[in-house]
Amino acid sequence: MRPTSNDFSFSLFCFPTSIQPFFWLVAALITALHLGPILNMPIWFAHMFVGSAGVLLSILIHELGHAFIFRHVFRTPCAIVLHGFGGAAIPLRHYPRGYGFLGMLANCFLFFSGPLAGFILALVMFAFLQMLPADERLATSLLQFFFQWTALISIFWGFINLLPIYPMDGGQISREIFLFFFPRRGVEFSLIMSMMLAALLAVLALRFGQIFFTFIFAYFAYQNYQELSGGSFRR
Repeated sequence: MRPTSNDFSFSLFCFPTSIQPFFWLVAALITALHLGPILNMPIWFAHMFVGSAGVLLSILIHELGHAFIFRHVFRTPCAIVLHGFGGAAIPLRHYPRGYGFLGMLANCFLFFSGPLAGFILALVMFAFLQMLPADERLATSLLQFFFQWTALISIFWGFINLLPIYPMDGGQISREIFLFFFPRRGVEFSLIMSMMLAALLAVLALRFGQIFFTFIFAYFAYQNYQELSGGSFRR
């Protein structure tokens, strides 16, 4: 997922960062689904705007977790791209992947660093939430929603990403573990597990009426099937 000319681009902690247009749409959609029906339009739109900012902050911090590990552990510059399916920290050159047991741990930590950064952000949001005064002003209500929603998204996004479904972080981690134990067929085994789990979760999401997650997991299942049937991973 590379930056495009339509992106909103800037530098964040010296990381080239781009936000693609589809990201804003998905962030607003996720927040709107959480808010439910419009009862008071100005307040509802205020909460949607604040909630979308919370989604932005959560995904940015997640990707920054990966980016700092790229920079300080793998000594590799990278760029951050936020897109409709979340985000990605993209190395700008080939990075020295570790081998052996310690290399596997380093690679797994690279992929775990994103969810970890999100969990830390959630703790910070909960701490800020405790500092808010107990009143009913709109500003306080919006801040309360921002802290709660950002913490919720960070926790949820972290756990979803840790599912062993490729190309999410958990899928990357499971691939590293399979490759360590089965060097010749590790990628194949990880893809099979990833495809089966994604398909199962797509069916479950459909069963419970979660159309958005049905589409996401079905897409991942198809993506894994394509890579598995193409056999490009075979040496």
